Amino acid sequence: MAGEEELFKHLHGGNLERAMEKYGISSEKIIDFSANINPLGFSSKIREAIIKNLDQLSHYPDPECKKAKKEISGYFKIDYENILLGNGSTELIYLIVQTIKPKKALIPVPTFCEYERALNNNNVSINFYKLKEKQEFLVSIDEITPRLAGIDLVFLCNPNNPTGTFLPKKEILNLVKEVQKRKIFLVLDEAFIDLYEEDSLIKEVKNYNYLIILRSLTKFYGLPGLRIGFAASSPKLIKKLDPKLIKKLETQKIPWSVNSLAQIAVREVLRDEKYISKSRSFLLKEKKFLYRELSNIKGLKAYKPSANFIFIKLLKNISSEILQNHLGRKGILIRNCSNFRGLEKGKFIRVAVRTRKENIKLLKELKLILR
Repeated sequence: MAGEEELFKHLHGGNLERAMEKYGISSEKIIDFSANINPLGFSSKIREAIIKNLDQLSHYPDPECKKAKKEISGYFKIDYENILLGNGSTELIYLIVQTIKPKKALIPVPTFCEYERALNNNNVSINFYKLKEKQEFLVSIDEITPRLAGIDLVFLCNPNNPTGTFLPKKEILNLVKEVQKRKIFLVLDEAFIDLYEEDSLIKEVKNYNYLIILRSLTKFYGLPGLRIGFAASSPKLIKKLDPKLIKKLETQKIPWSVNSLAQIAVREVLRDEKYISKSRSFLLKEKKFLYRELSNIKGLKAYKPSANFIFIKLLKNISSEILQNHLGRKGILIRNCSNFRGLEKGKFIRVAVRTRKENIKLLKELKLILR
């Protein structure tokens, strides 16, 4: 039982194999609201490029990811030397902790569980800053600042997963300046910021040598199976880490963790302006629709989202696990948030923004259950 409980702590959404086995449903009959992936799928240009370059599987991938880094540098307007690619941003979370070797870290909760897991794996002491439900689970910079004493590293997810709350650029910059002054590393995870790119701090890394930005190229771009993400950090020397941080991370990184097809996908998708524009418009429109309709269902409370998913509290006498299983048997997967630290067990779920037809199906089922 203890082993099962430990496994449950680290379960994520998007596990189709597990769902197919549990509910006895084929993948074609499943609508996955549990993972926050672009429902439009990936760019057709990626399909063409991968088919064209399949022969590259006979060779090792470029361990330095030069062409992909160059594409990221041009698209995000950041220095090539400041970029490190990884097998999804999750690999980089673990790599950062292993490299920096903090003694004590601070994490606002609820949030992405892999921060805590990476720190635990490296025997780092953790202080948890519990976000308050009465404050809509919003992170307060004023409340974080007094908690920074003795801290070496802070993880902050913006927009936050699973709550969808968002801190504007100006507020985050106040925290960046504070940790810079105290020589504390801030790992700012912007995996879900694609809908509000103008609020990203990615261009600020050149100005602060204790700021590390994490970005995902799987969720918004519909590529979770290829596993691709990157970190951006300062070009300035940090005495604690010699040589500069990105180079230090690169020397500690597992060789060839980013495969050839993933590197090709990066180069293609960032050039597909039509796909990016269409995806952003589509997700903003559907997010607004789904949030509005969920807010009209009396048996739940939907929190205003800033990403392509919506955080929900169940108000009626039904647990998130029962609801998850009820919908699962109908081929609808949702994220049961009971394994997020800092949330009341059985009370919260998260649903991704999907197509209008799929969103309506979810709404219909929720209304039937919660009436």
